[in-house]
Amino acid sequence: MRRVVIGLMVVALVAAACGDDDATTTTQAPGTTQAPTTTAGGGEDTTTTEAPMEGLESFGESTDADEALVLKALGTTEGVPDIVLASIARAGQDLDDATIAKALECFNATECDTGSGGDLVMGFADGGGLNVWRKVTKMEAILQALTYPQIGTIVIREANWDPNPEVAKGDLRFMLQRGVDFVLGYPDNGVGLAEELIALDEAGIPFFSYSGGWVGLPGQEGALVPGEDYAAIVGEDLCALGESFASILNEHLGEGTIGVLGGTPGNALSAGWQQCEIDALNDGIELVGPPADTYWVNSFAYDAVSAWLQINPNIVGFSYEYADGLNTALAAFDDVLGTPVEGLDELIITVRTDEQTLFCDWVERDNPNYRIFYSAGGNFQSRVAVTTAMLYLQGYEFDPVIVVPHVMREITAADCDLDRVTPDVSGTSLVPDELLALMFAGA
Repeated sequence: MRRVVIGLMVVALVAAACGDDDATTTTQAPGTTQAPTTTAGGGEDTTTTEAPMEGLESFGESTDADEALVLKALGTTEGVPDIVLASIARAGQDLDDATIAKALECFNATECDTGSGGDLVMGFADGGGLNVWRKVTKMEAILQALTYPQIGTIVIREANWDPNPEVAKGDLRFMLQRGVDFVLGYPDNGVGLAEELIALDEAGIPFFSYSGGWVGLPGQEGALVPGEDYAAIVGEDLCALGESFASILNEHLGEGTIGVLGGTPGNALSAGWQQCEIDALNDGIELVGPPADTYWVNSFAYDAVSAWLQINPNIVGFSYEYADGLNTALAAFDDVLGTPVEGLDELIITVRTDEQTLFCDWVERDNPNYRIFYSAGGNFQSRVAVTTAMLYLQGYEFDPVIVVPHVMREITAADCDLDRVTPDVSGTSLVPDELLALMFAGA
């Protein structure tokens, strides 16, 4: 289906250089480069630019997002695409009791009536669903959907990382049979879902991925192409994210052994940043072993770090997407070596998300040799997928690779919010605290 302007993509797995050593904001598509254009100085400009984003107002959207919310979600207000601004603008709604009740009803259901009377049926198909990050991301999508009266029904399926690939495939086949108008979700199984996603596309049901959930990275065998085989993808420039991690480790470690962790086997988010981080590391930095698949399950992350420390007790750094999982894993230093993190001479960590568990634990350990650098939780990206879908259905033209800018930040004591409703929710989530309290009551 081609209702979008398809961005030029090169089938190379590794992107061209993504900015300076600070590796902050970027607008390059993850794992890709754009055909170069000549600059005024005669060189080549490889920066990806969006298709024109004019006329959003005529499609019922506003880019007048609260700067505080933009900064909270992204850590920057620079270089934010209009579709992302429009999505965050809707996140600023004041929730009344009825909306909160409806959001919780949908959150706990496999299908719900939004009460708007709208004709559109939104499908939400998540390959995971068990951990807090996935639950919050689902709620972000539900809240966004409730701002659109056109959406009358929400249908939800979660595969819960079932090892049987037919579960996730069956969820997508169900969406086709149910006759939803569009589907959004995170395709943990990657190219393993190609047949089902193509079937949705051929049936006129667009699929929108978020959080860097490429259905196979560009150049990977069997990879699908956003804008051709599925509607669009929302996420950071994954290669730039990996290079950001490498830049920090190169600067603050220089040499030593590190561990790299990821989520489900072969998922694009992990593979995208890992390959670029590993390529960008100094020669003096080596991996303790191949990147470990953890399914983003805390106990699996602990097991991986425990095994590594038994092989090499001198690990001085880690990279992972999932801060809460790493918080659990760090207990292995005490359990395996008898040396808790607060007693280490050096430990540098780079993570994507910002769960308060890791941050407050860092404050308690009070070790100046232990430093953490993070980007953002990214939960709100499912909101962008909803808004993108609504624009798509109206015929709005946009680049199918919607790049969310990222910056890396070093944590400080201020990043530990002791009043956070639940400590294992990212501080950058846009779900209001009163709703989070109800979602995780008794947890």
